[in-house]
Formats: sequence, C-alpha cells, structure tokens
Amino acid sequence: MFLPDPSGHRDVALGLCRTAGKVLLVLNARSAQGTAVRCWDLPGGTVEPGENVEAALAREWEEEVGWRPTIGDLQLVVEGRKRPAPGAPPLYSWRAFVFDVPPPPFGVMPTPGPEIDKVELVREADAMMRMTAPYQAPVRRLLQDPGGRRYAEVDWIEAPADDAGLPFDARVRHLLVLAAAAAVGEASLVASQTAAALASGVTAADLEETLLQIVPYAGFPRALAAFAAARPHLGSAAPGGETPGAAWPAGGAAAFRAVYGDTTDRVRAGLAGLHPLLPAWTFEFAYGRVLARPGLDLVTRELLGVAILTAMGRADDALLGHMRAAIRAGASREAVTGAVSVVPASAGAGKRAAARELLERM
Repeated sequence: MFLPDPSGHRDVALGLCRTAGKVLLVLNARSAQGTAVRCWDLPGGTVEPGENVEAALAREWEEEVGWRPTIGDLQLVVEGRKRPAPGAPPLYSWRAFVFDVPPPPFGVMPTPGPEIDKVELVREADAMMRMTAPYQAPVRRLLQDPGGRRYAEVDWIEAPADDAGLPFDARVRHLLVLAAAAAVGEASLVASQTAAALASGVTAADLEETLLQIVPYAGFPRALAAFAAARPHLGSAAPGGETPGAAWPAGGAAAFRAVYGDTTDRVRAGLAGLHPLLPAWTFEFAYGRVLARPGLDLVTRELLGVAILTAMGRADDALLGHMRAAIRAGASREAVTGAVSVVPASAGAGKRAAARELLERM
C-alpha cells in the first residue's frame, strides 16, 4: 500500500506496450515549473492512496487509452528526485514502476481519454526521440537494451521558470498552482509548491491569503489540510488583520458588485431563489470575510477562483461565472486561459479540458 509522504513523494505506474517493433505512446501534460507542458510518454499515472500498483496502472491505462489491460512483468523501477538546482533539496521525489502491457485484443483500437491529446504506436527509435524529458532517460535505455539494468535513479534539475509564455508573473503562477493543489487535497504538492514559492520570493502573507480563499470554494476541511501541509514551510502564522464584523456584509456586497457588475441583481436573485439566506451568507462570509480582504487584488483572487473551480470540477456554472468575473475585474482572456493551464494534471482527468470548453462559450 502506498501512503503519501508529506515531503512530497508519490508512486507512479507506467505501461510499456510493444508490438512489431513499435511502442504505444500518449501525448499529454506533465507539470513543468508549475505549468502544464505537452509531452510524449508511456501511458500510466499516479498510484492513489491505498491502491495496488498494478490496479493503478490498469485504471490509468483504461482512462488514457480506452481498454482494460492485462498487466505483465515488472520491467523497470526508477527512483527520482526533482530539484530546482544542483545540490538543492528535492522539491519532491517519485518511484516509477514500468510493467509490460500486451497489445489490445483484436478489434480494440486505442482511444485517447479526456486528458490525452493523441495515442500512437510509433517505431521504437522514434519513441526514444520523442521521450526527451530527463525522467524518461531510464525508459529510453530500456528500449535500447531490453536485457540491461532493471533499476535506475534520476536526479531531475529543473530551473525556475522565466514565465515568458504566461500572461502573468511567477508570483501569480505559484499562487494558482498552490490554490488548485489545495482545492483537491494534494497535500504533497501544497508542501512542495509552498517551499518553491517562498524560495522564489513570494511572501508568506500572499500564500496564506491564497489558502484562506480555499474556504468559500472547497470548505474548511480542505483549507485546514492545506494549511497543515504548508505551515512547516510558512513558519508562525501572521495576525489575521480582519476588519470589524459589522463591516463584513457591506464590504462583501461591494465586492460582489465589483465582480458581477451589471449582472449583480440577477445573480443575487438567483441565490435567493435557491434559498433566502444565501445572499446574506454570500455577502458576509464568502465576499465580506474572504474575497474582500486586502491581502490580494481582485483580479488575482478571481484568477484563483478559476484555478480552484477548474481543479475541483463539476461546477460549470460557477466556473463560467468566475471566468467572466475575472475578465470584468480586469484580467485578460489569456490570463484566464493561463489560470486553467497551470492546474496540475493530478487534479483529475478531463478537468482542464472541460474548463477550456467553457472558455469557448465566453
């Protein structure tokens, strides 16, 4: 059984499917410098808490390529660590198990899942050229020499991003990744992202404000778990600095109107139609006590809302509302797209794809 390590360790199960001199690869996203980067890889993914490694591979394989496989022999074990610079402490570590997977049954065609762009059978030589990430070096060696070593170690050095391809700076990127990880209970990623953000110059106060914003979206349990993972890196908590309680409803109503603009009355009526208490609770708590706090500007808070709701999934109306609110508050459409793109793939299959579809409706 695999139990997550609070230092940021995870186990990964991958499948190596070879037939007629070709290898099955998928084009999907991996997290690089907090950003989703498309790359070719073996099908597979993270082993969930309490899950058997072979069962994890069967589940991930079916999600990514469309059929329930038979799991063959273990071919390779890779111990890896990712660092921001040589000699620096690891941001996280992983253990990858690579198993043989037979070709699909006759008549079954590989079909890309929601998080997969393409599934292809490619020549082994081409597969080695496509798998260029540092963590894939042991797999390339296995393809070159099937009778070689079955254990390898990887020290992956990934320098901090320059953020040239994103419509916001490194500070906002760190906050978005942290918020998405916290919203779905990725404690190890919360811990490593907190450490990386602090190392890059993001203030503890900004990180704490980001984690407080989890409460109105994902609830107290997720927020408490995120603070527990981040607190060893953040140090002692700073004073809360809240405004007097009497100002919360008025400040919340003002923030609500700033977000929803000329649709404010319609949105408020919609809340009242669901339950008469919801408008007052929304003004006082979600907006007055959280979103109206001065620690982060409104644009950043709305982009955080987009990242959080994307990671959580199954909240299309709310996500679409906050996408529009972010633009109304002054964010560019590219910034909203970026807030979706940096949500880690570990948040779950299809969630970024679903958010991109919502963007097309705007």
